Amino acid sequence: MPGGPDEWLETVKKCQYLPEPDIKKLCEMVKELLMEESNIQPVNSPVTVCGDIHGQFYDLLELFRVGGEVPNTAYIFMGDFVDRGYYSLETFTLLLVLKARYPDKITLLRGNHESRQITQVYGFYDLMWSDPEDIDTWAVSPRGAGWLFGSKVTSEFNHVNSLKLIARAHQLVQEGYKYHFQDENLVTVWSAPNYCYRCGNVASIMAVDESLEITESSFKIFNAVPDTERVVPPRQSTPYFL
Repeated sequence: MPGGPDEWLETVKKCQYLPEPDIKKLCEMVKELLMEESNIQPVNSPVTVCGDIHGQFYDLLELFRVGGEVPNTAYIFMGDFVDRGYYSLETFTLLLVLKARYPDKITLLRGNHESRQITQVYGFYDLMWSDPEDIDTWAVSPRGAGWLFGSKVTSEFNHVNSLKLIARAHQLVQEGYKYHFQDENLVTVWSAPNYCYRCGNVASIMAVDESLEITESSFKIFNAVPDTERVVPPRQSTPYFL
């Protein structure tokens, strides 16, 4: 439809802005979709789970090349779409357009970079900032928000909720993904390669098939795209005398 998701998709895949009226229309469309979703949203397998993107638009395109394009592949993005990288707006717009065009093929979760104030008010602020650590229960987080949580509380949570594995993001992992604790019942998935364009890490996505069995082959590893395949925006300098 004119001025709709199909037309927008062609624009945003070129790392171009949508006109402001179209952005407003897109936000309204996605807001209506998200209002219909549950706080605990069921998702059918097969599905591919993705970690932080952090505004690295061209590496998000690489993620789709490695994992498969929507709608041929369904995705869960675990938040932290913005900040750090050069293209926060373009990255988030692409994900919103995909949600508007293929609502059943992409699930967008909020990370701590998607509005600290809102998560604090609505009770998700510990949750969004918390990290696993080699302890039994809880400890104060060095981040200054949230908590460090250990193996015992993770095992108890999984047992009470009949879970085998928790997938989460939020922490840089040089190898792209990392299992935690002796039981390997929690895994960090990190999907921003060469984070901040200087960390040198690889990224990963986790493909979950119909059996729900996660093996080493479930993780697809990818590198940052070469500099020749990305555009670096000009640095914005503020004049010394205004």
